[in-house]
Amino acid sequence: MFACQPIQRDKTISERLVKRLKDLHLLDEDETIFQYYSNYRKRIAGNFVSNKRVATYYIDDRSQSRDEIAFAYYENIRTMDTLYRSVQVSSPHLLVTTFDHKLIKVYVDGSRATVQSFFEKALEQWSLHRKQGVSPSTRM
Repeated sequence: MFACQPIQRDKTISERLVKRLKDLHLLDEDETIFQYYSNYRKRIAGNFVSNKRVATYYIDDRSQSRDEIAFAYYENIRTMDTLYRSVQVSSPHLLVTTFDHKLIKVYVDGSRATVQSFFEKALEQWSLHRKQGVSPSTRM
């Protein structure tokens, strides 16, 4: 069993992980990851906040049908709810709803301050992109 990984910031993310995310079409050349969290091996599962999107992935080496890759560009996000650990919520996560009604859960864990930092960065980026007057579009 692998323990949850601490949140990583742009300068601590390896080139190998960057390449992996690009191969999964989750990261563009001009994109910067602000915070990254993995609850397993990084090549198998991860969640991140970048300057363009929030994203999550789970790759099952045994069954491709179980793979989950999801992301939302900020300008395509209708709502972003923060869910902290509670009796009803086993793992803290962002619940993202896009304008085309897709639901995406972006997970994070750690101390309350760590989780809050991840959430605040995502909300900040979403707010920044919405304030720029970008009209909702369907780029997903």
